[in-house]
Amino acid sequence: MQEVEKKYSESVESELPISPGRAGMIVFFSILLFMIIGVMGRLFAESIWGQVEWKSPFMVVEIFIVIPAILIIRKYRFPLKAAFRLNPVSLDIMIWSFMVGISLAILGDQLDRIIQSWYPMPVELLEQLELTFQTTYAVDFITLFLIGTAGAGICEEVLFRGFFQKILEKRMHIIAAIIFPAVLFGIIHVLPWLIFQITILGVVLGLIAWRTDSVYPTILIHAVNNAIAILFLKFATPKVESLYLTNEFVDSKIVLVSIAIFIFSITRIWNKSSKKSDTEIAGPHF
Repeated sequence: MQEVEKKYSESVESELPISPGRAGMIVFFSILLFMIIGVMGRLFAESIWGQVEWKSPFMVVEIFIVIPAILIIRKYRFPLKAAFRLNPVSLDIMIWSFMVGISLAILGDQLDRIIQSWYPMPVELLEQLELTFQTTYAVDFITLFLIGTAGAGICEEVLFRGFFQKILEKRMHIIAAIIFPAVLFGIIHVLPWLIFQITILGVVLGLIAWRTDSVYPTILIHAVNNAIAILFLKFATPKVESLYLTNEFVDSKIVLVSIAIFIFSITRIWNKSSKKSDTEIAGPHF
């Protein structure tokens, strides 16, 4: 039964009449729609109520980033499961993906601290970012947390690693198919101090999505990575920071353990995923 479903999914996928260029335009307009709705929503709210204390309503616009792709796919009567790479994976892969998410959160934080030491972000902007998840309302924070973790993980992964990367894999070398969405993923975060490390995260997520042929592992990794960052930003005390940091950088022992966990977890995911043929890895598809 699973083989029949897989063949059906592959046949549907191969007939999806969307070129890489058109897919790129869909992703571009999806990002543009997301930004426009977010800005207009905030301006409208502040014009009526003045300074708005609740932040979560404006984060809900995250879901709009995937709507254009959904509408296009439905127009061609394709199942979203096939188009967005919503293929089931084993529990083992999800467990190791969870570990990858933890290790990447720490390694990404260290990379961010290194970049900040070379090219520091303006203090005013840094303070503004730190205030993003600072709210006095418990319900507001919980909603922000859910949107920033599960919401961002689902919407961004199905768009970048599911829809966009999946189409590119059929038309170009797998390395380019992974890197293009990863770079765009980094660019949409706008701030130049964040683009490099987020692009690296996108490359790792792209490799895992391709290897497992599923976005479920990358959704989990993305959500865990964001969750750790948000929780640390919100609840880290000086005592916790003293255990975690050494001279403003992540303690070297924690970094080494994170590297070991990352390598071991990636290896386990790679070995437990379906094998890709040499021809898939070597060249483009037409």
